[in-house]
Amino acid sequence: MSSPFHLVFLVSGLLDGGIETVLIEYLKHFSKDKKFKVTLCIAKAMGELEVYKKEIPPTVNIVYCSNTKLLTHFAQQRALRKISKLGKLFDEIILNPIRRYQTRRGIQQVITDADVVIDFDSCAYSHLKSCTAKKIAYFHFSFKQRVMQDRRRMERLGKELERYDKIVTICEAMRAEGEQLFPHLKEKLEVIYNPKFQKDVQDKAKVRPNDNRFDQPFLLAIERLEESQKDITTLLKAYSILVKTYQHTESLYIIGKGKSENELRELAKELGVEDKVIFLGFMPNPYPWIKRSKLLVHSAKFEGLPTVLIEGLMLNKLIVATDCPTGPGELLAGGKAGLLVPVGDAQALATAIHQALTDTDLQKQLLKGATERAFDFTFTAIEAKLNRIMCIEAL
Repeated sequence: MSSPFHLVFLVSGLLDGGIETVLIEYLKHFSKDKKFKVTLCIAKAMGELEVYKKEIPPTVNIVYCSNTKLLTHFAQQRALRKISKLGKLFDEIILNPIRRYQTRRGIQQVITDADVVIDFDSCAYSHLKSCTAKKIAYFHFSFKQRVMQDRRRMERLGKELERYDKIVTICEAMRAEGEQLFPHLKEKLEVIYNPKFQKDVQDKAKVRPNDNRFDQPFLLAIERLEESQKDITTLLKAYSILVKTYQHTESLYIIGKGKSENELRELAKELGVEDKVIFLGFMPNPYPWIKRSKLLVHSAKFEGLPTVLIEGLMLNKLIVATDCPTGPGELLAGGKAGLLVPVGDAQALATAIHQALTDTDLQKQLLKGATERAFDFTFTAIEAKLNRIMCIEAL
């Protein structure tokens, strides 16, 4: 009997973001098949911040490169934004080089018998020079945003990507950016949408939260509260217009956390809607709230392929999103599965939300489009391409 096909997933950390939720889906998909041996190699342990760890199937072998309290404490504090300037300096100058050494050594050990290595957050390129297995990098954000029109940064990224056999982007717009910036890598670029198990999403949505706010009419946004990428500022301004101009009474619930939360709370006060804007914090299972909401709204400056919109499609919700690079426009089928508005335009966002909430004919069209589009983000839809890229068609 031949040994199982060994898939090694590499990730720099396991936090509470969209990348991690997609990673969990891949681990579930491959670990349920005995043909595969699945290893998850995590560069540094993040302790209690690893909120999704309990969802990793028990058959997945988890390996940490840095797992001692001394080496990971300051990294965890940085993630929590609770670190002093001196602590940050100590972490960068003293501890980070040690962690990098341990990461290199840990990765080299874990990939010795790997058949395919998947660098899931495209951060391990410097540790894969001697890797003889097939190497695949996953990109979850806009290439242009990553290089920020910096020629040297672009050239450096292009050289880093040359080390991979395949480069997976998560939407067509992102692949187009890659081909434009790195034409010599065109043959390596592939597109695989972020997959979800639709039944899992629907089952988790049936769990009723023990929270009185759940029974109130509300609009919902699920985003990391980081205004460098997201744009809750515009959403709050749009919500103020909804309340004051269109006389809407629904509350706005925001699930997520991040360093911009205090300034966003202050903005809600300035706009006079602080009593109607409810910051719910992080929730490991947001699906009941998505299902219960009257509308799911997403406002960002740039994205990759926002997982929350996929989840909204799978729960057949009305969706309004900013048409930022990259992802929302393609994900929502150019407006057929959800309304799209320009980035930073509060009036347009408010108008679109109002239309989606009040126009019954439009609602029918959007919900029909959402149902049709949701299938494209299932493993059934992507499996053939995924197997080809990972060279596992014949297994």
